[in-house]
Amino acid sequence: MKHAPFLSDQLCDIQGMLDSGFGWLTSSRFFLLTIGDGHEDQARKWLSEIAGGKWMVSAKRVKNRKKNQMEPVREAVAIAFSFSGLAKLGLEETSGHPFPTPFRSGMGSRLREDLLRDDSREEWRWSDVEGFAGRQTVHVVVAQWWLADGQPEMPPPCSDAFCRITTVENRPGSFQNGKLYEPFGFRDGIAQPVIRGLRDEEGDNPKRVKQDAGGLYEDRLVDPGEFVLGYRNQYDELTYTPDVEHWARSGRATHPGGRFTLNGSYLAVRQIQQEVKAFKEFEAASQAQGAAICAKLMGRSKDGLPLSWKGRPNAQVSDSTADAFRYQVDDANGFMCPKGAHIRRANPRDSLGVDVKSGIKSSKLHRLLRRGRPYLEMIEGNDRREGLFFIACNADLERQFEFICQRWVRNFRFGNLPNEDDPVVGSPAQPKRFTIPKLPTGDEVSLQAFTRTLGGGYFFLPGITALKFIVGHGGDTSPNDHG
Repeated sequence: MKHAPFLSDQLCDIQGMLDSGFGWLTSSRFFLLTIGDGHEDQARKWLSEIAGGKWMVSAKRVKNRKKNQMEPVREAVAIAFSFSGLAKLGLEETSGHPFPTPFRSGMGSRLREDLLRDDSREEWRWSDVEGFAGRQTVHVVVAQWWLADGQPEMPPPCSDAFCRITTVENRPGSFQNGKLYEPFGFRDGIAQPVIRGLRDEEGDNPKRVKQDAGGLYEDRLVDPGEFVLGYRNQYDELTYTPDVEHWARSGRATHPGGRFTLNGSYLAVRQIQQEVKAFKEFEAASQAQGAAICAKLMGRSKDGLPLSWKGRPNAQVSDSTADAFRYQVDDANGFMCPKGAHIRRANPRDSLGVDVKSGIKSSKLHRLLRRGRPYLEMIEGNDRREGLFFIACNADLERQFEFICQRWVRNFRFGNLPNEDDPVVGSPAQPKRFTIPKLPTGDEVSLQAFTRTLGGGYFFLPGITALKFIVGHGGDTSPNDHG
């Protein structure tokens, strides 16, 4: 494949999740499915009904909604498969174009456990690989979003008689005035990349979005091949597109690019439990400085504004404005946003280059498109577990998600820091510490682990035509506009 297809011609084949986080659909849930032996056909039937129904929203339909509010989207789904799930449904990778090693081995494997620097997985309830006692092997993830004031119309999940189903439920109240807040009380989902040709017209007024970001808008603009397989990435190379046997028989071999995974993406998924009570107690124990210290841990204030913000504006600030900042010039030493803060590790922006330009160029090679939502799990009495069902879209699991985990989030020497990792989602090992720089010396804060991982996996989010091929065994694979 020498030339990528035109992305604008493929929008009807791209699952809408890659174009939007469906922020206007404020309720959500996630089904984790394990297909029982001998019950593959029943699972295909249920998945096929969803894939071919009105719930499957394409990127084209998302864009049509932005342009014409007369075409509402009141419910949406996304369907993704683990490597073991594809095998369970009878798909075989070709010898010439196999799936990449991270996806094949799975996040739940021993190899990925070491690479991702997970100290312990004893509490994991589910993953994407077979062979772990007491841990559910997830073959399929189905994400569902709908309007909070409505009822989801999607067919109920396949019966427990042939599928084991774990449901991660919505956390009510996570949206306030149309903005998403995670369980610790901070605005979430602000620092998202803008995908060239797909999400470069985000918001109701594209010109206003660029105007709000000023000269820093280009910092967020990333080539589509970083997230959508088969397109040019930040190296100006076409992303690798694996293939499966019998795909040519579906009539799609002459498709520009000619690969089964074209228009798809890989999802890095984790169920992260947040210790909300412990976080609130830590915040309260510090009395007047508690809120300020917690903001330092995150790297933003609770309303989402960066800590380097000069002054508090009277008017409401757009997300584009709140994401338009750098570190090298305004905060090189971390006096406002500490070098070890969560947002600085997750997206160092310009701070790791020899100059601003090289730093921005480097960070663009490791961006993630986040699609997670908060969840709530009620347990005995009135007690509850809550956290984030984390989803990150990327085209290269090693260079994006795994790189960020290894080199930035769980690197104990990140930014030349003295033996500390991410204060929020770093290693659960005790004790933890966090340095807040100030003149002449920095303050060191002792922390406990505020999060723990309950499960995780790598999943392939196929294009809609490939999705129909997976669940229909090569049946009707002609593309359509999907509503």
